[in-house]
Amino acid sequence: MKTTSKLLRFYLLGDLVVIVFSLVQGGHWLLNTQLAFICSLLITLASFRSYHTFVKRRVDAGLIPDDKFDKYYEDDKEENDEEESAHPKVAKVGFKQSFQNLALSYKSALSLYRILSYGVLFLVVLFLIRHETLDAVAFFIGLSVVPLSSFLSVVFVKKGLNETNE
Repeated sequence: MKTTSKLLRFYLLGDLVVIVFSLVQGGHWLLNTQLAFICSLLITLASFRSYHTFVKRRVDAGLIPDDKFDKYYEDDKEENDEEESAHPKVAKVGFKQSFQNLALSYKSALSLYRILSYGVLFLVVLFLIRHETLDAVAFFIGLSVVPLSSFLSVVFVKKGLNETNE
């Protein structure tokens, strides 16, 4: 829950910057950016919920195997591990495995929440077009707030972790 609240703060901070920028631009910028931001946030939350449900069901069913990369985590390494090979083998994922993963995860990709959130996005665009208020640049900026905020939050969290480790 801590991570979710931090991400939400980054989203709202990014939206606040866009609101100030929209007020400077005037016109229909504020309406476009805010409707796009809400749609982007809905899509992100719906994707998170569907993926969370997918993983939880797989864990409950015992279908999630042990982590193949446990031996590569730095925190878990012991001094004896240094004697092992300097070039560990990495399993290659072929077309068959990729197709199996896709077949298993189609339910989360086509979840009702995701479809509804993309439907809301479609209706918002139609609404803006119908009322002749669609500004594509402003709408794109509003859509990009959530992904850019997510990226920046990861960068700042990693930077904070690196500073505490030094």
